Formats: sequence, structure tokens, C-alpha cells
Amino acid sequence: MRREGFARDVIVLVEHPPVVTVGRDGHKENFASLERSPVYIERGGDVTYHGPGQLVAYFIFNLTRRGRDLHQFMANLQQGIIATLADYHVEARRGDEYTGVWVGEKKIASLGVAVKHWITFHGAAINLNTNLSDFRAINPCGLAADVMTSLEQILGRTVDMKEFGTRLIKKYETVFNTQFDGISLESLAEDIESQKGGGEI
Repeated sequence: MRREGFARDVIVLVEHPPVVTVGRDGHKENFASLERSPVYIERGGDVTYHGPGQLVAYFIFNLTRRGRDLHQFMANLQQGIIATLADYHVEARRGDEYTGVWVGEKKIASLGVAVKHWITFHGAAINLNTNLSDFRAINPCGLAADVMTSLEQILGRTVDMKEFGTRLIKKYETVFNTQFDGISLESLAEDIESQKGGGEI
């Protein structure tokens, strides 16, 4: 739908049940000790973990309308996270050697995207209240598990994920010079059901 122009650029924010995913650059030695099979997906990058307390942002953007500059797109994804963390008085930066968002020597957000016909998918995973011990079964992005951190660990308190997500979208409105109108999955499902009831799809 995005490729054909039937949808605008979209950011989807979700919280996943526990799952380990492996990108196109996955190395088996980084998840050899897993007791269950990981999910293989099309994004770039190696192995990572998603689970409760982690905010995952998926970006479905048409880069043809944004200069077909994938490097700038990745920089923008990181900048939105960095700017949001600044609202919590946390100074973060883009990784020099490893992609992602870092606080000191610890990694707080991982990025992995894919592009087809200049339409992006996948995106970023931000550790807010994530149980960091869940990374121990893998080498996330090829790194030692103890390199991962969370906003909860940094602040010493639980973070309101919905509030963080709202702040994040506001930062992306500035970064991408785009207004994003929020909609919940519940209201979207209700709209679809009401259209079906009226004979319209």
C-alpha cells in the first residue's frame, strides 16, 4: 500500500512477547546456545532479543520521497531516540563502530532495517523496562550480553512506555518534518469491523 501510494509513511510502536530474531547478517555462533529456534527475518544485522518492557518501532517509509538516502534515514532513526532520551536527562550517542544508540559504553537501542523498492520496514528496539538477563542466551548484535542497558537501569525506576512512545513520535515529527497522527490498534480494528458491518471494505 505504501509503494502504491495508498498509505502515508507509518511508524508502528509495539511491545513483543519474548522472541529472538536473526537478521541477514546473523552468525550462528552468536545464538548457538539457544534452547529454541530463533525467527529468521529480512532486516539487516545479526541476532537480537525482543520482549516485554522493550519498545519496538517499525518504520514503513517511502525513501523515494526522502532522497533515497538510507544512511540519512538510519541517522534520523537514531537521532529521534537520542532526542527522546535527552527528555529523561540521559545523554546518548550514535555508535561509532556498532550501529545503535549508546549511553556511555552501554547499548540502549538496536537498529535493523530492510528496504524493498525504496520502501523501508523493520526499525529500532529500545530497552526501556527490559529484563536484561533475557539477552544472556545470545550475543546481541555480536556483542557480549552485558553491554546492553535499559532506561530503567539508568534511571533506577520503571519508565512509562506509552509516555516514552508519545515523546518519541514527537521527536520523529521534527526529525522527518512530518506530522504523524496517532491511532490505536483497538480503534483500527473497530473501524474495520464497522465497515464490514456496513458492507464496505
